Amino acid sequence: MEYLKKRMKFLLIIIFSIAIIAFVQYEIHFDRNIDLSKVGLIMTILQAAAGGYGLYGLVQFFRVK
Repeated sequence: MEYLKKRMKFLLIIIFSIAIIAFVQYEIHFDRNIDLSKVGLIMTILQAAAGGYGLYGLVQFFRVK
């Protein structure tokens, strides 16, 4: 239990990062009213940031002692 208690913060970071990436992918794929020339860059930056933060959470999850 102590193992998971120390790593709970990083599990939440990973889960929320995956949720943000999935939401952006869903919106890009299914919403035909989105103007990708205006919103596409912002969504790409959001996906990259969420992916980087998720990668940080994954690395820290295995690094915590």
